Amino acid sequence: MAKNANTSAGWDEEYRAGRWAFLRDLPESGRYGIIGMWLALNDAMGSVLDIGCGEGLLYERLQPMGIKRYVGVDLAPAALNIAEVDPQIASLRAGDMHTFAPAEGETFSAIVFNEVLHFAEDPAAVVARFVPFLAPGGVIAISMYSPKRLESGANRLIARLWEATDGDDWQVLDDYRLTSDKKNVTWRLRLLKPAD
Repeated sequence: MAKNANTSAGWDEEYRAGRWAFLRDLPESGRYGIIGMWLALNDAMGSVLDIGCGEGLLYERLQPMGIKRYVGVDLAPAALNIAEVDPQIASLRAGDMHTFAPAEGETFSAIVFNEVLHFAEDPAAVVARFVPFLAPGGVIAISMYSPKRLESGANRLIARLWEATDGDDWQVLDDYRLTSDKKNVTWRLRLLKPAD
């Protein structure tokens, strides 16, 4: 398996080459469906911040569900150029999850980390730094690919993040292990709220 890029230029090259086109495939849809229903059932479709949005696939899936406002952030400008969004409700911004900050006073009913936290050395710290950007009652949705090899680096990151969000600072609203038998892959998904 090819190693993922770690720079904006590297990600641009991967998107232009079509490396991530498979994310549009049907076996990827289950996790988008879970995230979409989580947001809908928690009245969190008012304003969604999608960190690591890539080509805006989450936007494409939330748009028919009635999303009101969407902000997608990605390190790769080439991915943002591929995205097709309605500028009346969506904006795309180039940025890094470690440093991105929304406009002054801008908050979100939901912040989504969909397959991006594997690229953070400390995923829990990244998630925590976004809490100030949540509107009151807002939720954070996380999806992370979970390799079969339990001792993999990805699974160690998931374990550390789950342990951190099991603590007193968080309320876990839902927790999933989703497996696609067709694709033979598993994802871990978690829906959180900061504790009151």
